[in-house]
Formats: sequence, C-alpha cells, structure tokens
Amino acid sequence: MAKSKHKDDITPKLDVIIELLQHILAVQLYKNGVPQEIIGGKLGVAKATVVKMVRGVRKEKNYGK
Repeated sequence: MAKSKHKDDITPKLDVIIELLQHILAVQLYKNGVPQEIIGGKLGVAKATVVKMVRGVRKEKNYGK
C-alpha cells in the first residue's frame, strides 16, 4: 500500500517536470526556425498550446546562412 501512495504523490510532480521540459524544447525549436505545427506534432500538443508556449519569443537570426 505504501508504494501505491508514493507513486500517487510523485505523479503530479513528474507531470509538472514534463510540462516544463516540453516548454523549454518548444522555445528552443521555435527559436531555431521549426514551424509551430511541427513542434506541436513532435510534442504531442495542439498548435494553440505551442503558440502560448512561444508567445514573446523571437526567432534567432541565422547569420552566414
């Protein structure tokens, strides 16, 4: 019974970590020019979610390309 309770306690924390990692990945991909539709598909989230994640983020300029 104790293992089940421990598992229940950690699940919400892991969900938060997953959301933060998805956010970081979405921002980095977007900054490097990956379209929002592709980011959403790779992360398994809606494009609207990606739009919220990258709001205010500027794409990096690719000098020399």
